[in-house]
Amino acid sequence: LLRKIIIRNMKQQQQKQRQRVMMWVLLLVFLCFDKTLASSKVANKTGRKALPGRPNIRISNNNVQPSPPKQLPQQQQQQPPPSSNKKIMTIPAMLEDLSHLKKLNNNDNEKIPLLLTPTNWKRDSSYTKSWTKQDWEHHQVDSFQRYARHLIKWFISPTARSVLPAVGGFVVWSFLVVTFLGKYPALAEKATFLPGLSSFTAPLSLLLALKTNRALNRLLETRSVWGKMISNTKSLAQLTAIYMHPKSSETAVLMGRYLALYLWFMKGYFRDEDAGEVMQRILPEEEYSWLQQAATNNSDTTPLPTAAVFRLRQLMASEIDKLPRTAQMAMEDRLWHLESMFGTLKRILGSPIPPTYTRHTSRVLCLFLGLLPIALVGNHISPGTIYVTVALLAYVFVGIDEIGV
Repeated sequence: LLRKIIIRNMKQQQQKQRQRVMMWVLLLVFLCFDKTLASSKVANKTGRKALPGRPNIRISNNNVQPSPPKQLPQQQQQQPPPSSNKKIMTIPAMLEDLSHLKKLNNNDNEKIPLLLTPTNWKRDSSYTKSWTKQDWEHHQVDSFQRYARHLIKWFISPTARSVLPAVGGFVVWSFLVVTFLGKYPALAEKATFLPGLSSFTAPLSLLLALKTNRALNRLLETRSVWGKMISNTKSLAQLTAIYMHPKSSETAVLMGRYLALYLWFMKGYFRDEDAGEVMQRILPEEEYSWLQQAATNNSDTTPLPTAAVFRLRQLMASEIDKLPRTAQMAMEDRLWHLESMFGTLKRILGSPIPPTYTRHTSRVLCLFLGLLPIALVGNHISPGTIYVTVALLAYVFVGIDEIGV
């Protein structure tokens, strides 16, 4: 009896579920039929086929008119008017303007073109410029030539110049310690902690190694992002030339000018350099005024790289109907990558190696180098040997710490 009751209840539940499903199916069929009927009525009245995604329309007795678009606030209407100068909207004119940048001089040093930021790469091999095949051939020589060149250029090395003041300070401290303990031999006899001080070298080396590795990882990440940014810029320029230029040459050339300026904007933002003269040479007057105003009014929220990506997206959207779907997706993907890479570089700039870690390493290093001459005097080491030992260890440890900054 119990089994029969359970089976009957299950059948009743299944029947109710089937009824609910049938009701939903009928409701969906009714809605689809009603929508199709409404679309056919609109098509009959307008004499054309109703397309999906068409803007809202309002039907009068004789005409079908699109509803007026909503007026954006004045702050959101940032698109500048198109330039009326046809000459600057051609590829030869853009290339000519780009060639003029080589003639600009740097305000800090007139001998250095504005294309370059003053660095030390002319005096020694440096990571601050992109290497070429000639640089690698100059760098990859036999060991004797490489060591000889490094020793000859030792005194013009940027690292050595930044380290030598600290080395000199520790040597002066060693001189004061030797002079003071020389007058009080009883105190020097008690300073016999050189074996214990030598145990400082292991944790100090570990701290310096971790800090240097972290700094190199940040450098490699930044260089990787910079390379990807150049690749995406070139790819977007190629897509613009292939798909956009045949449809609207003026819009394509203007996008090319903004792409040429984008890396300038990145360089100026992260090195705190003014790109105003470059902007004035490359952009039309209307675009230059708009970009200056946007950067001045919203310098914190809309820096120049963000404003450039915003303008590129506006220009692409103005010709979106003329582009294939694949080109639209590819160009938008490149713009998204440019935005994300700018955010990555801002993250690297805004989140350095924890200062607490740097301070602790510096304090341990100063403690070790400060106690070293006292321990050497207690072990009856000659003053000359003390000065040389302190200077060499200070140069090695402070130099590693300087590389990791």
